[in-house]
Amino acid sequence: MKKWNTRKIAFFFALPPGILLLLFLVLPVLCNIVISAFDIGNNPGQWFESSASFDNYKKAVMQDGFINAVKNSIIYTLVTTLGVSTIGLAAALFLKQPFKGRTLVIALMMLSWIVPSYVVGIFFGYMFQQDNSVVNFILFDVLRFDAYSSWLGFQWNYNDANQLIIPRWLDGKYSVLTIAIPAIWHYWPYSMLLFLGGLNVIKGDIEKAAKMDGANRINRFLHITLPILKPALIAVIVQSLITNIYSFNIVVMMFGNGTIIPSKSADIIVPYIFRTSFQYWNLGIGAALSTMLTLAVGIAVIYYYRNLKGPGDAET
Repeated sequence: MKKWNTRKIAFFFALPPGILLLLFLVLPVLCNIVISAFDIGNNPGQWFESSASFDNYKKAVMQDGFINAVKNSIIYTLVTTLGVSTIGLAAALFLKQPFKGRTLVIALMMLSWIVPSYVVGIFFGYMFQQDNSVVNFILFDVLRFDAYSSWLGFQWNYNDANQLIIPRWLDGKYSVLTIAIPAIWHYWPYSMLLFLGGLNVIKGDIEKAAKMDGANRINRFLHITLPILKPALIAVIVQSLITNIYSFNIVVMMFGNGTIIPSKSADIIVPYIFRTSFQYWNLGIGAALSTMLTLAVGIAVIYYYRNLKGPGDAET
């Protein structure tokens, strides 16, 4: 009887979030799948009149710019996830030991995460604007970066008068790396918090014992810190992958405050889906694109999560 009452209490508390999950997650996904099966344009009176079956999926894959958007999204997501994880872990290791003013330092580091993403996009869009950007002024007018950067492998273009052609960061070959910079700046403090939570699990006695056994700092990190941080690392990487593959605000606001016309080298999948659906009014094709994206992300997350489990975890 007591076990039955516990189940009823658990069901009572699980029912409201379950209903919300159904209304705001499951039903929209199902509606999106239904829309993807029809040829829907900008005339509401003709919606659902002509069935497209799987034609929308074929058209979506064959559209001009689709492969380019997918390629850019993969590069953007991997670079941003790597940057967020690396910087967040380094900051967490730095803040692991208590010191005077530690709380204030953490609070200041969290400021970039508190700023709304569209504000981040506007700010960095101004920093990297096409003509007289702040970045170009600092690099080439103040630091004279072009004078010695060739030692680092950078190649710059010059005109016939041997004058530097100022690079256009948002309209060049590596524009996708440019739009990854604000995303890394915005999201790394959250990963730092997760890593700090994981580091708090490590007891000081463990590291002291390792030091007594002759383990150096690198060995302690690889064989003690990193395995204990594995759950936090999985959480950071999976959440970062999902967040960045669905990135919209930062990228859109960097290109003309919402004009949603990025350069070819910086076009990623979600702004591409938005343009297809709501600027070109190909709602059926847009729904097919978003359905494929949801399926691909779900498969990737499940595969990644399962492969990161250890032998002991797999049994549980």
